[in-house]
Parts: sequence; structure tokens; C-alpha cells
Amino acid sequence: MLIKTNSSIDRIISSIKPLQIIIGFFVYLLICFIAILLFDVFNVFGVRSFLKAADLGAPAVWYHLFSARSPTEYLQCLLLGILLVTCVYISGRLTALKHNRLGYFWFLIGILALILLIEEGADFSRRYQTIMEIFIPGSSFIANRAIIFSFYMLIALVPLFKYFKDIYPYRKSFWFLVTGFLVYGFAGIQSVFLGFFGLSRTPLGLFIFYDLLDGILHFPLSVNYPTKNIIAFLFVDYVLEEPIELLAICLLICSIFSFISAAYERNNGGLDQPG
Repeated sequence: MLIKTNSSIDRIISSIKPLQIIIGFFVYLLICFIAILLFDVFNVFGVRSFLKAADLGAPAVWYHLFSARSPTEYLQCLLLGILLVTCVYISGRLTALKHNRLGYFWFLIGILALILLIEEGADFSRRYQTIMEIFIPGSSFIANRAIIFSFYMLIALVPLFKYFKDIYPYRKSFWFLVTGFLVYGFAGIQSVFLGFFGLSRTPLGLFIFYDLLDGILHFPLSVNYPTKNIIAFLFVDYVLEEPIELLAICLLICSIFSFISAAYERNNGGLDQPG
């Protein structure tokens, strides 16, 4: 067993399965998109009209669900906090049981979760872009995103390479972790990938929002949103990117709980045997 105790904390964390987390992710997205369909498309209960009349930032439910300081962003911060606390807790347990390398590994992942939590809360990516524009006028948005992506990938790869032999035997946990890092990286660097194909967020947003959806989401031009290009950019930035980041965080959480589940299923093997 990972921890030879019957404490309520240990029973709770060992009972959480990756499938439950993934199902929770899709249920949340389903609820969000049902809300968008009901309120933005069909104006049920006059919600769309209320948002337009009340001037609450944007006359669209999709904006309020996925923008900065939205329920989705708060959920991301909550999940990163859970990941951080769980990693630190398991790291302490492993270290106490003399499984120091695995303990150090999950401690480093906990530090990474803390960095991601700070990034989400402080919106570091956009602040970095603003700072670069001040010191290097005309600096490329894509180049700056590439720098940020490289920084986060370096942080992620250090524990994976240093403790590869220790974590790889827990294959489900390992692949959840790797996939989570890749998906998180893609969410942050999608502008670079689009740039390779001669695209950007704005044309993609124009195609999806106005051509593919044919304007059914009813986001009228206004003083705050005077052009279709702005609305299209925000649609891609929020509705497409934020769910991808949420998925990545869920995969990272799946990794730690997959590891815990595998460890607890071994009644006599301790942590020295693969999960």
C-alpha cells in the first residue's frame, strides 16, 4: 500500500479515478454549451437581451463562461490548487516511506502546478506580451508565445527526464502526465501552429463565428467591440483555448490520481513494483 492507514483523506484520494475526472470535464463542457445554445442562440428567459441591456461587459453567455475571471478560469485555478496540494501531500508520504525519488518527482510536479496557478491568476502570458511590446516595439506575438512555450516545456521536461526510470513504470500516470503537458503547451502556443499554416486567430474566428455558425450567437458590434475581427479573436481565445487548457489540467490531475490508485491497489508490493 502507499499509506498504511485508514484515515479519511487516504480513503478519499485513493477512491478518485481518472475516468471520473474526464467525465467531469465533459459534463462541465456540455453544461456550458447547452447554456450557450439556450441563452445565446434562443434567448431563453431573455438572458441575451438582459446582458445586452445591462452592459455587463459583453452581450453573450459564451464570453462570460470562458473569458478572464470566468467560471472556467476559476475552475482551472481550483483544479490546479487541488493538483498542487495532492502532489505535496503524496510527496511527503513517499518521502516518509523512504521512496525519495518518487517523492521528489511529485514535489517538482507540485512546483509546476504552483507556477501554472500563478500564471492563470496573474495572466502572465498577456503581461509578458505587454512588457515585450514596451521594451521591444513591434516584437512578434508568435515569437513571444514560442518563448513562453519553451519556458514551460523546459520546466515540465526536467522532472520527467531526471526521474523517468522512477515514474515510467506507472505507465498510465506517466502518459496522462505527458499528454497533459503536450495539450497545455498546445493551448499556449496555438498561435505559433496556426502561423505555420499561414493562419491566425482572427481569420479562424471569422470563419467559425461568422461563416460556419452564420452569426447565430448574436454578438452585435458596439463601442467596446467595434469590429468583427475583435469578436472573432475573442471567440477563438476564449471558447477554443480555455477548454483546451481545462482539459490539460484535468489530464495532469488524472496523472497523480492514477499513480495513487495504482499504488493503493498493491496490497503487499509497496511502491517498488510497477503499477
